[in-house]
Amino acid sequence: MPIIWLIPLAPLIGALIAGVLALTRKAEKVAPIFTIAATLYSGYIALFLHRGYASATWLTIGSSYRIALDVNLDALTFTMVCVVTLVSALVQMYSIGYMENENGYARYFAYVSIFTASMLGLVSADNLFQLYVCWELVGICSYLLIGFWWFKPSAANAAKKAFVVTRFGDVGFLLGVLLLSSAAGSFQFTDIAHTMHAISMGELFTPLVSARTFLWLAPLLLFCGAVGKSAQFPLHIWLPDAMEGPTPVSALIHAATMVAAGVYMVTRLFTLFAYVPVVTETVLVIGMITAFLSASIAIVQNDIKKVLAYSTISQLGYMMLGLGAMGTVIAPSVSGVYTTGQTAAMFHLTTHAMFKALLFLTAGSVIHALHHSSDPNDMRSMGGLMKRMPITAWTCLAGVLALAGLFPFSGFWSKDAIFGALREASSKEPVAMFALVVAIIVAGMTAFYSLRLWLMTFWGEPRSEHAEHAHESPWVMTLPLVILGFLSVFLGGYLYFGDRFANSLTGLNMPTEPLNPALAGISTLVALFGLGLAWKLYAVRRLEKDPVTSLPSSVYSFLVNLWYMDAFWNRFGAAWVVALGGMVAWFDRNVVDRIVSGLPAWVCQQGGLAIRKTESGQTQSYAVTVLAAVSFIIVTLLWLTKYLPGPMHITMITH
Repeated sequence: MPIIWLIPLAPLIGALIAGVLALTRKAEKVAPIFTIAATLYSGYIALFLHRGYASATWLTIGSSYRIALDVNLDALTFTMVCVVTLVSALVQMYSIGYMENENGYARYFAYVSIFTASMLGLVSADNLFQLYVCWELVGICSYLLIGFWWFKPSAANAAKKAFVVTRFGDVGFLLGVLLLSSAAGSFQFTDIAHTMHAISMGELFTPLVSARTFLWLAPLLLFCGAVGKSAQFPLHIWLPDAMEGPTPVSALIHAATMVAAGVYMVTRLFTLFAYVPVVTETVLVIGMITAFLSASIAIVQNDIKKVLAYSTISQLGYMMLGLGAMGTVIAPSVSGVYTTGQTAAMFHLTTHAMFKALLFLTAGSVIHALHHSSDPNDMRSMGGLMKRMPITAWTCLAGVLALAGLFPFSGFWSKDAIFGALREASSKEPVAMFALVVAIIVAGMTAFYSLRLWLMTFWGEPRSEHAEHAHESPWVMTLPLVILGFLSVFLGGYLYFGDRFANSLTGLNMPTEPLNPALAGISTLVALFGLGLAWKLYAVRRLEKDPVTSLPSSVYSFLVNLWYMDAFWNRFGAAWVVALGGMVAWFDRNVVDRIVSGLPAWVCQQGGLAIRKTESGQTQSYAVTVLAAVSFIIVTLLWLTKYLPGPMHITMITH
């Protein structure tokens, strides 16, 4: 077996070992040793091979329809494997301390390792079938980990909400997979890309819909899956509730990896999205709405994890902005295309994974220190933690400044790359100029709420007894913070200079468009304004009242009620689904069951009554029946011999 198969399989083996330890409840504390080692080994194989491919046939239908399992280690997969394995290994190391006294310790690491294997299977897939299977597997792992504390009603409800809401998007995704595979006669990415090209050139007819409709319908159905998985408007409502799970889970799944799967999928299949402008414009508009809506809600949140949750949704909106903008095509081909927008989106995905995982883990460190509090997530009960938790405080500040996009932190380089792609697209798409203005405004909002979080948590005097007696987390939790803090400061600049990231992703060795000084200057000034405003309002010795509550009551109420999106889904969306489900259930019970179950049952009953009358128990009657049957068979054979064309031979075979 080629060693490349171990990229997704090694964490699965680690999960099996941890699962056995969980079931036997023996030596549970050694479970993370196996899962972390397996995760690091997957990353090592990717670094060692750098490129590679392996494929195995899973199922063949007919003479040509082949369903394969693949590991395709190209430039895009390599980037994602590095992100997934690094963040997963650091989160698992952090979890050794965070989850130390929890029941189900080995089970937790088994779930995380299964998720890592599923995510690696997703990013290494070379066909839609494997992509969809792993897409659903990471969703199941998310459900299991959000509901890890199943005995808490809030956690159980959040897990169900996440699973159900993402189903809406995944239905569209599945329809897109079926539509594309039926047209191409294959699930392979290259076959589907060539089929899409042939349809666009009028060389191939499409099933079910016209070619013109097919070109926009198929990619938009795929995008439905990205809207659900990457928590984009209007299916973003599940992610804030998912914070009920353990904080390391939020750092791994709901900040750095699974929620980025939608961005990865659109990037991987972008050649399908590029044929019709309405598709990329839809991606752009959805990203713009998501970025602004979520950033505005984050401003008024008091739960430290929910601030970061809405921030994650907003930053994922930024990535969709880059993909929708497209920008300049720098690596065109029929089977794949890379644009400055794609490169910027993946660049931001990479840097965001580091500083957002860092921010979630620092939030977890604070929650761990205040775990005896009635609400350890409430920032209003924190304050004064910088002296008591200096490593957590300073690494969190590095993450905050990276999130704010301040020079020279990592977020500055990747966020301005997205702004550059929007500026390039504005000459062709008027909506891109509007999206650029919105994105710059969101940059100021991001800077404000991120520094607000830090100041309410670490600055001033403690606002509760638990904050007064807080202490720094153990080294097994702070070491991952230091590593991620270092990457949050330096990774973006390292990947930007020399066009390292762009050249690695596209396979080209050519300079890309340099940073636009005017645009970078404007975005920096806006970010500094947001930081300055937060400093003015929150950098006080003792915070008696949250300044954002002084907003006009209508605005504050609108933001606190989450733009009434949750209320809309609860009141109308859920009602429509329940009503439709009731109609389907009635049809199933009263129509389908009666046709499928009632009619055959009646036929069998009447047939049984008729046959029962022939069971007289008289031997003479049975003999007459057998004689009649034999006579009928003989007459039928003689008739066939006489009237059917050609000779008919009945051969008796004896032994």
